[in-house]
Amino acid sequence: IEAAFAKLSDDDRVTAKKQKICPVSDELLGTMGTPIKVDVGDRGVFICCDGCKEELQDNADKYLAKLEN
Repeated sequence: IEAAFAKLSDDDRVTAKKQKICPVSDELLGTMGTPIKVDVGDRGVFICCDGCKEELQDNADKYLAKLEN
């Protein structure tokens, strides 16, 4: 996981570690490679893989709400 996070910028690494999980799959970020940052409105959200991108974009409100809890 640390190797996956090491590929992120310093700011993104801090944000991704704080987020901890992919809001779509509920997988721990970094377990499937380097987390992917997706801009949703004015917010950057990290997901575990490309497979979660479309679902996040199609149902942004649902997944952003999960991150608020």
